[in-house]
Amino acid sequence: MKKKNATKKRPNGIGGTDANKLVHDDTWLELYDLKVGNTEPDDLSDVLPVRIGTITEDLNREWFTKEMDLRVTQETQIWYNKYIYGNLDGLVVAGMEGEDVPIAVFEAKHSGQFMDTPKQHTNLLDRYYPQLQHYMMCAKLKKAYLSIFFGNRTHKIFTIEEDRKFQSLLLKAYKVFWIAVNTKRPIDTNWREFHDITDEPIAVSQ
Repeated sequence: MKKKNATKKRPNGIGGTDANKLVHDDTWLELYDLKVGNTEPDDLSDVLPVRIGTITEDLNREWFTKEMDLRVTQETQIWYNKYIYGNLDGLVVAGMEGEDVPIAVFEAKHSGQFMDTPKQHTNLLDRYYPQLQHYMMCAKLKKAYLSIFFGNRTHKIFTIEEDRKFQSLLLKAYKVFWIAVNTKRPIDTNWREFHDITDEPIAVSQ
């Protein structure tokens, strides 16, 4: 019996994981092919790290709340405009119960224990920086918390601040990319060629 594809069906637009691909990948063609329907999304139902990350999201929210004494909402989808959206793992909220005031983006991840070193922390923050800036832009918030389980022994929280210059570059890239998708005229370029910069994340471990 053929297994059902466990990958979530995403809206027609540019999401947070797309931001990572646009910034970090060598070319935009793979994402372009996916958006115009030339290729299908990967089936992640048998990818163990992905499944573990999904299953531990609720525990991650609970652990974050315990460590930070801050409440976190469930998953939420926020649209920046007609083609830019974010599927957030949650929003960190303040205020009385029932009168939630969003103060930050919450993003849950699960990584291997071997990634719990200062060098690998930097690599992780660099990898997810575009996604977190994308989510902050969609949610109109100035801060994001990246909550990571390392293996089954360690939990760490990293704070990423809003970077408006980086977000403006994302918006510029999105516009060019989405015109290519709508006109079905692919662009063979990459982030560095497009902006003549590389991303340089600034984050603080809590």
